Amino acid sequence: MSDFSRRSALQAIGLATTTFLPGLAFSQDKYPSRPITLIVPQPAGGDADAFCRTLQPKMQEVLGQPLVIDNRSGAAGNIGTAIGAKAASDGYTVTFVNQGTMAFNPHLYPSTGYSLEQFEPVSHLASIDLVICCNPSVPAKNLKEFLELARKNPGKFNYGTAGNGSANHLAGELLAAMAKIDIAHIPYRGGGPALVGAMAGDIQSVVAFPLAAMPLIQSGKLRALAVTGARRAMALPDVPTVAESGVPGYEFSSWFGFVVPKGTSADIVNRINSAALAALKTPQVSERLLGGMTQPIGSTPQAFSQLMSQENARWEKLIKQFNIKAD
Repeated sequence: MSDFSRRSALQAIGLATTTFLPGLAFSQDKYPSRPITLIVPQPAGGDADAFCRTLQPKMQEVLGQPLVIDNRSGAAGNIGTAIGAKAASDGYTVTFVNQGTMAFNPHLYPSTGYSLEQFEPVSHLASIDLVICCNPSVPAKNLKEFLELARKNPGKFNYGTAGNGSANHLAGELLAAMAKIDIAHIPYRGGGPALVGAMAGDIQSVVAFPLAAMPLIQSGKLRALAVTGARRAMALPDVPTVAESGVPGYEFSSWFGFVVPKGTSADIVNRINSAALAALKTPQVSERLLGGMTQPIGSTPQAFSQLMSQENARWEKLIKQFNIKAD
């Protein structure tokens, strides 16, 4: 066979491969080959959004593609989480989840639009204690004094949160039940508006995430009454825990992480996990999180799966025990 004939035969084989196996070239592409969407089921400007935007630059660098944050708030996080559950399992949709969407909502709402079984866990990213604050005009220097006021004035005190079914809400309801006080819950559309309401005096107190609350506490616009964790916070060493304030046994820490739709390959899950962990280890990121009382974790997918299962069972019991309602 002449050289010309050989070249013609090879070109024909190449053409046939391209014609009859169009997916071959695509299958050789490495993940990710296009932007990745990160669904945040909370409003822009809130704590969840701020946390994700803190991780965003380093994750983009590691993945080599833009990480596009898509805020899909509403229905205590159910709307955005349901969208994430129904996305294609190709690694191009990641969903931010927290205690609310994974452990509270399944036991608070008749239907959430999703189930835990529709997700593959990526990583438990961080845990955070909440802070209970009041407007400076309230005559209480700490939570113990605030609880005494509430007991003497049943039904006249209130607390604001990021919304029905939020971690803030469940922390407040658990406190009210364990402290045996009659206090009204005022839900807002996000943590930011709740803090504004407390500063304005529209509500007397607020259960808040520290990332957004700390600047207001430091400037004197809000007074920190207690932290919800098992230990005092390094950022607020003079502020007692709820347990120290006359409610023994109280402990509440929120957590959050990333998940992807069920069926996403382990290789892709591990790629996203590695990018998230690299972001958490960045000094600027870890310093900012620790300054906001947020403890970076960065777990394996397996450890996060175990945490979600345990927390779901724990809160199913607590919600029934204390008769906690979503509204």
